[in-house]
Amino acid sequence: MEDKLKINFFKKLWYSIARPSKYEKLRDLGIGKAIQYIFSLISILAIVLAIIAAFLQIRVVNNAIVYLDEKIPEFTFKENKLTLENADATILDDEKITSYLGNKIVINTLIKREDAIDQYKDLATEKNKVLVFLEEEYILISNKYNPENKNDEGIENKKYSEVSSKFITDTSYEYSKKDLIEYLKERTTYTYYIAQFFVIYFGFITFRYFIYIVLIATSLWLVTKLSKSKWTLGESIMNTIYASTLSMVVYVLYLIISYFTGLIIPIVDIISIFFIFTYLYLLVWKRKKKEKI
Repeated sequence: MEDKLKINFFKKLWYSIARPSKYEKLRDLGIGKAIQYIFSLISILAIVLAIIAAFLQIRVVNNAIVYLDEKIPEFTFKENKLTLENADATILDDEKITSYLGNKIVINTLIKREDAIDQYKDLATEKNKVLVFLEEEYILISNKYNPENKNDEGIENKKYSEVSSKFITDTSYEYSKKDLIEYLKERTTYTYYIAQFFVIYFGFITFRYFIYIVLIATSLWLVTKLSKSKWTLGESIMNTIYASTLSMVVYVLYLIISYFTGLIIPIVDIISIFFIFTYLYLLVWKRKKKEKI
């Protein structure tokens, strides 16, 4: 019991990566401790990814807010009607805005829905849709839109009155460009984005490695049942959990490098599984060697 208490998280991490010979000692702690270890590891890796992603996203958002402040004309929004101080149409298609919203933006309060679709449909691409703000509604146009189709595929539109209640508490108040910019700045906080990305990455890594661990542990259990080195299903799961450590760390490092360099490795899943199998092979080989002695 005293030895078990000395195996803290960081020692488990070290044993999992550098000392497969200690897996037997780790298995003695039980499957509950193994599951606790893997979730602790996933949480740490998820928070690291969330902090980096939040930093990159904040930079994108700040650039987009500055761009919007410079390019959007003065406007008022009251009782679900949009009015521009400058009547000219405004088109926002710079990468600063498409990286933030994923859409190009058009503001034109002088034309009707059908004319807006006809006039701005060519701005839509496979990568970016076009969000058109009219006087009383907005339209989202994708490159799937074909004027010859009668079902308006690729077109989404809603009246402001249908969605304003989610964001606006007082429709009689006259909102302005300043209110919009302040609203966007208030939502641009590290805490908000770190929490958001943590949930995403925690779920993503958990789902990914849950599949790996279940499939590989089951395969390992079946293989060892056919050999002299038999493990129970629980032992196979624990071995696979600890053997997944290096694979998980390397995968997260790959994601970080990819964020900053754009590097994409199509076979990264195969590489991740290869790491796990390599550790398990060494473990089985070591056990067989020990049994021969």
